Amino acid sequence: MEMQTIKELTAGRTVYTDTRGSGHTVYNLEPSIWLQQILDAAKQRFYFLNFCYLTELQKGQKEVVIPYRKIYKGSTGISYATAAPDDNVAISATVLDNLEGVTVTPAMQASRVSISNYAIQVNAVDLVRAAQEELVYSIGDKVDQYIAVSVGNALGSSSTVPGATTLFGGSATADGGLAAGDVMTTDLVADARKALMSKYKEYRASNTGAAGGATGAVTGTVIGNPWVSTPDAPFVLFIGPAQELAFLKDSQFVNASEYGSNKVIMNGEIGEYIGIKIISTNNVEQVAAGSEGPDAATANIASGVNMTRCIMMKAQKAVAFCWGKQPSLKFWDNVPQVSQDVVMESAYAASVVYPDAIVFIDVSDA
Repeated sequence: MEMQTIKELTAGRTVYTDTRGSGHTVYNLEPSIWLQQILDAAKQRFYFLNFCYLTELQKGQKEVVIPYRKIYKGSTGISYATAAPDDNVAISATVLDNLEGVTVTPAMQASRVSISNYAIQVNAVDLVRAAQEELVYSIGDKVDQYIAVSVGNALGSSSTVPGATTLFGGSATADGGLAAGDVMTTDLVADARKALMSKYKEYRASNTGAAGGATGAVTGTVIGNPWVSTPDAPFVLFIGPAQELAFLKDSQFVNASEYGSNKVIMNGEIGEYIGIKIISTNNVEQVAAGSEGPDAATANIASGVNMTRCIMMKAQKAVAFCWGKQPSLKFWDNVPQVSQDVVMESAYAASVVYPDAIVFIDVSDA
């Protein structure tokens, strides 16, 4: 079937690619151009990556440790003297016991497309370029979906440890309880913004399970970091196509999201609402009816209801991403296999740094 398809593609008018020879013999002499194409093209698929704390290993390095403060001490965590001390008496010292580190260890990710020399010879389509485009598109999606799942697996708050806050559409208290109509609303956006800004992080009855977040009724609060949206590290909300449609039909959102300025617009950005960038992407976790939801429970989503895990987070703080090796393409004249091989090689890893800088909004799609 594959050879029949190749022969069908050769029918018709002779095009430019028929007369310039096999593409691999040209592209092997232009590695810098290929590399630039990878970086430029893959960026078009990066939605989450644009808002991560980004770092890169140097040659000879295996991993990176990112230091952070578990909880900023703030005004009440630092000791202050309110009167002059007696002679030879020091004012109280504050112990810096809130420092911690996250280790990020990139792992190799490599892929290959092998194209027979005969297929290249008889095909009017530039198969080497087609392979390059597929691999570049794939790595862009793979990296961003990986970050989305990494963020989505952040542990929810407990009575003793601040973590991610979980909100649900409608009156649901778990993904398995979502019903038709429990959709994204502007009120949920405001609630999520409040959750990020407040130092009192709500926790639910359970935050255990294979996935992130928490389920059950809200049972109390735990002290965490109060985050503020800033120009260099804004609050950003990632939604799926169903939520984008709901917002575009909501006059309250449409009226508030008109920029009227020359702000930098990120990939997938459909507007800004109450100071929050709204990014629409298919890379958020989306679950079909009857499948297990991404929350900490193990129940399936109700029959007939598809759902999406939307994520609001503080950019540059919630998650870190490290390139061990930025994506690169290599081309190999595979003589024993009578083929031309296109190999994409990279290494990367992501890790949540501040789970309390994350809010999950689990909603049904309709």
